[in-house]
Amino acid sequence: MSTMMRLLKDDEGATAVTVALVMFVLVLFAALAVDVGYGYSVRRQLQTAADAAALAGCRVLADKGTNAEVLAVVEDYADRNAVAPGDGLSVVEDPPDTEVGADYVQVTVMKDAPLFFGRILGSDSAYVQASARARIAYLTGLKGIVPWGVPIIRANKVSVRIGGGQEVWLTDQGSGLWRTTVAAPGATSTNGYPVDITVYNDQTAYPDGTVEYPDGVPEPVPAAAALAVLPAGCPITDVSLGAYVVTAGQDTSVELRVASLTEPEARFNGKKHKMTEIAGQPGVWRATLPVPDSDDLIATFPVDVSTSGCSLTSAAVLMVRRSTYPVVDVSLTDYVVGPGGTLSVSVQLNDYVYGNRYELRVAGGGGEIGNFCSIDLSTTRHTPNWRNPQHPAEYDVTSDPAYKPPTYYCYLEKPFPFVIHIGDTIWTEPGAMSGPQSSSALDVRFGGDDRTFAEWVASGDAGSARVVYVPVLEKMQYVTGTSPMRVVGLASFYVEPESNIKKNDIVGRFIEYVTPSDAISDTPPDGLYVETVRLVPPQ
Repeated sequence: MSTMMRLLKDDEGATAVTVALVMFVLVLFAALAVDVGYGYSVRRQLQTAADAAALAGCRVLADKGTNAEVLAVVEDYADRNAVAPGDGLSVVEDPPDTEVGADYVQVTVMKDAPLFFGRILGSDSAYVQASARARIAYLTGLKGIVPWGVPIIRANKVSVRIGGGQEVWLTDQGSGLWRTTVAAPGATSTNGYPVDITVYNDQTAYPDGTVEYPDGVPEPVPAAAALAVLPAGCPITDVSLGAYVVTAGQDTSVELRVASLTEPEARFNGKKHKMTEIAGQPGVWRATLPVPDSDDLIATFPVDVSTSGCSLTSAAVLMVRRSTYPVVDVSLTDYVVGPGGTLSVSVQLNDYVYGNRYELRVAGGGGEIGNFCSIDLSTTRHTPNWRNPQHPAEYDVTSDPAYKPPTYYCYLEKPFPFVIHIGDTIWTEPGAMSGPQSSSALDVRFGGDDRTFAEWVASGDAGSARVVYVPVLEKMQYVTGTSPMRVVGLASFYVEPESNIKKNDIVGRFIEYVTPSDAISDTPPDGLYVETVRLVPPQ
């Protein structure tokens, strides 16, 4: 009996040991589960902080902030998101954990997270960290477009003809400058030989593959300049302007100079102008010519010069362009040459500059091809569709009762609800879309924000109702009336309060702007663009 009791007592001892061992293992698993779960919660909050800090810092980078400014914002946003269980986090300051690149910001945050049951094993805390990288991207599609277009020419070829002669091709010098050397006509003439420029854009095929313009769609600039080939015995030996191409609304006058043995007289824009001899320069005469007003994209005004025994018609030509006209300058090394003489011809194409003042003319007229700057967003077609109305409409712009005809004014008042993509085709809007209706629509859109661009920048606000999105457009056909335009870029434009909406004069400045979009590219486009920032895998 005593032997049996000992055996029973021995079993009870073994069970107790087994239970104790199982309980210890369960406690260890519980400790592991609690501490690991808490660690994951800490890491999630750290990841939120790292994401927010990287995106905010990259936004500052996109706005051309310095590295110091970017890192200050990184610290600020990391601190804002240092909430439980991520409270007490810190930014790892050394690269590559945290660094500012040319187009990215990487952020790493860490926290020494406390352990609860892990202390049983002798460990009070565990190091937890999270990293995020945000990169600048460029929008290829955008909602909220206004029905205004910005003209541009991406040149494929540029040519010059003097006096209707042979077409001579210019050579691309880079940065929008084209140049060539040509021979002047061999015959003298008292009528200035017109210098005609034609710029061909790079659309040599339509989106569906058909071809109509193998050299690209032409943009003629007739009589952009004049070349004088003077007859023997003419007292006039030289005619020059202080500027041959001026910008409407910015330049008010130009100086005309004439080298002549006898006193000359000038006729310009229907008026005679008396010339005076320059002191200390005998035989050199000058007059100040007022720049004519013009609402056209481009207008040319010839200058006639006469003196006893010699009269020159179109001795010079002044070209008055709007600030958004794609051709900035046409210049000759010599405007007066002998028969058969050589000269260099240069053409400078427009390259929009952020922060500069521009005027959009959102109406047709003046012999322009199409109405050009005012566009009908309901005609938008995606590649490869582009013909209107042969191709069906791709946006149902009439189903929403908020957008009622005429839709042009609706899209001035309310952002266009569909995405416009680079490569899309949009047709110009017929008619002059001016008057009180345009002004009223924009008053609603701007919502009482009457700040100038300088005042908005000084305020430090990230956004303004005066910031609008506009497509950068290139012609697809050389036709009159309504015409198709290809979207080659997207831009942000700040509309200044000085704009005269009733007259379709939209004054403002292109700005570098950051806005959300899912249609993006990592490759920066040529010219104007709109940026966004997005999270990418950290490295």
